[in-house]
Amino acid sequence: MKRFKLFDTKEDLIESLDENGRLIIKIGERKICLAQHQEQFYVFDHLCPHNKHSLFDGLINFLSEVVCPLHSYRFSLKDGVECEQRTAALKIHELRFEDPHVYLYLKD
Repeated sequence: MKRFKLFDTKEDLIESLDENGRLIIKIGERKICLAQHQEQFYVFDHLCPHNKHSLFDGLINFLSEVVCPLHSYRFSLKDGVECEQRTAALKIHELRFEDPHVYLYLKD
């Protein structure tokens, strides 16, 4: 995994989120979604593996699944698996708070 420093502090991260608790992070040509939901932070690939539709506006449900707005595929934000295994898994990345900084650990 590649490591990237995103923010100096957790507070800087929180201030950067939009009104829905979301943020797009661009690493080179790759876009990553960062989302806050129920006091947890999740980091995942921007595009749905099924049809390459943006997941940025996808609902995060009570099961901590992001729902693709195009075809309603649901991906676990814990392991990326689509709930009915109809398509490839969504890449889930790791966010670490290493006092006081915030780092992204990006899977290839």
